[in-house]
Amino acid sequence: MEKIEKIEVFVNGEKLAAKSRQTIGEFLASLGFKPERCVVEVNLKAKKYADFCDEPLNSGDSLYVMSVVAGG
Repeated sequence: MEKIEKIEVFVNGEKLAAKSRQTIGEFLASLGFKPERCVVEVNLKAKKYADFCDEPLNSGDSLYVMSVVAGG
């Protein structure tokens, strides 16, 4: 059984532990977000779902997550 290494990242200013070798999309889903309905600022660069979903999460990354809500 392979040991899963943990890394530290920041989400909306809060330090959290994450699994290494995880994508940003997978990590956000594990936190209860619906990644396809989010815009994420990754290390000060705003990205839409198609741009961050498969991007690897790295130790020390800073994410600011904004959920998009539509209604009328």
